[in-house]
Amino acid sequence: MSENEPSSNKPPAPLRSFAMQRTIGGILWLNVFVAILVMLGTTPKSEEQQPATNIKIEQPEIELVEREVADFSLTERSNETISKQDLLGAPWVVNFIFTKCVMSCPTNTKAMMELAEKCEETDVRFVTITVDPERDTPEQLKSYAEIYDADPEQWLFLTGDKAEIHRLIRESFLQIVEEREGDDRLLGYEFAHTDRVMHIDETGKIVGQYLATDPVEMATLARVLKGERETPEDNKFLVPKSLPNPLIIEAPESGTSDVAATTEESTENTEDESEVVVEESEVEPAKEVPTWISNLPAVNASLNGLATLLLMLGFVFIKQGKIQAHKATMLTTFGVSVVFLACYLTYHFGLQYYTGDAQKSFPDLGFIRQVYLTILISHIILAVFVPVLAGVTIFYGLTNRIEKHRRIARVTFPIWLYVSVTGVIIYLMLYQLAGV
Repeated sequence: MSENEPSSNKPPAPLRSFAMQRTIGGILWLNVFVAILVMLGTTPKSEEQQPATNIKIEQPEIELVEREVADFSLTERSNETISKQDLLGAPWVVNFIFTKCVMSCPTNTKAMMELAEKCEETDVRFVTITVDPERDTPEQLKSYAEIYDADPEQWLFLTGDKAEIHRLIRESFLQIVEEREGDDRLLGYEFAHTDRVMHIDETGKIVGQYLATDPVEMATLARVLKGERETPEDNKFLVPKSLPNPLIIEAPESGTSDVAATTEESTENTEDESEVVVEESEVEPAKEVPTWISNLPAVNASLNGLATLLLMLGFVFIKQGKIQAHKATMLTTFGVSVVFLACYLTYHFGLQYYTGDAQKSFPDLGFIRQVYLTILISHIILAVFVPVLAGVTIFYGLTNRIEKHRRIARVTFPIWLYVSVTGVIIYLMLYQLAGV
């Protein structure tokens, strides 16, 4: 070999190619395309439930009227006696709970608390009636009210005779309440009852009903109470004028906690029919959260789960010395995380637009809520660093700065893995365990 010839033992200089850039770009765009298909592949709820207007439909000729709340006399947490007469003269809102409930009652009460905060400048009173008065004494209700910082001048908590309360709920509000017995009577599940919030006007007539566990309906109720809109047709509480009074509502089968009494069944057997013209309402319709936005938390959890699996797979590949497989897996993981971030921001911006609140609040479930908040706070703080750490780690890997890549990867990997795993846990706790 001559002195002028290059040494055969010296490795050739790496050739610059756009193949890797095209591969990375393809992976990212593929993930974005799949996410768009998932979002657009479902029909918005507003389109599915939008009633037809300016058309003629056949309906039974039934005169519908508002129903008046029957007289009652119950005991407030302050031991003061409260009757229907004490609430007349101003609108009021009532919900039904029991303090030992571990199902929807915490969410129900939290919704009432947020509603009271939004309407603190309005002349509206809020009333919570327990369906378990034997255990929910005035002292117990006082402690329960303090948890939600309930203003005693604005928000009343009532107890009393169980038979009277259950009769009031069934016969005046036409809602479900049932005391479970036998094998169905589990701790925290002793009662099945409605999760509906009832809106009563200043004369004592029930004018609307709203689902406390639905933030859209509660946002609509807040606007109604503040005089910003009229009661939507779907939320009006109207019953046939000929409806028997008192009306006996049969208890549901155990296993249900929110069954609303409807008046449709009382009109099903009516023989006389007439044409009814449905005109467009001049009232601004409530903004309903489209189905594709409601589905995004599940999509985000799936993306976090996928990122977790890919991170573990990439770790296995590098331990086995499979450099190319490791590189492809980690780049795919980064693409999945980019799509997750886009879906995450879309969901919270959408929630803010449709409900006025960009966040879902975890109900007060005692120690479980503290665990949730601990996981959430750590998740949010570490998630801020993941894009930067992951980006720098990938940059060092693609530019063959192996030592720097290894050093920062030892920091990036556990943080990235923790954020992905806790993302799934947060979804399960907030949307499955708490049912928000």
